[in-house]
Amino acid sequence: MLYKRAMSYITARIARLKAQLARVQTALAALYETYTDLAARGVESYLFDSGEGSQRSTRRKLSEIHNQIAQLEATEEHLLNELSGVGLVSTQLRRKTQ
Repeated sequence: MLYKRAMSYITARIARLKAQLARVQTALAALYETYTDLAARGVESYLFDSGEGSQRSTRRKLSEIHNQIAQLEATEEHLLNELSGVGLVSTQLRRKTQ
């Protein structure tokens, strides 16, 4: 009974991790496209003036998008490590001397 419960938990956890990984990879693909588009254009804001009124539209800065990409890549790496069974890679223990 305990074995079946543990296995169902593991199966559910793997399914959640795979779903989360898919969402992160989709978000990364969109951010890569946005980053490439902004880098090609180089424009961060526009001013629309119709003569009767004006409106300013500001795009996100490249540095903000780059930071989001870095965070999502770290999350993606963590999820891939979880799914492949790689947890703690190295540990350094120090003995306290008296």
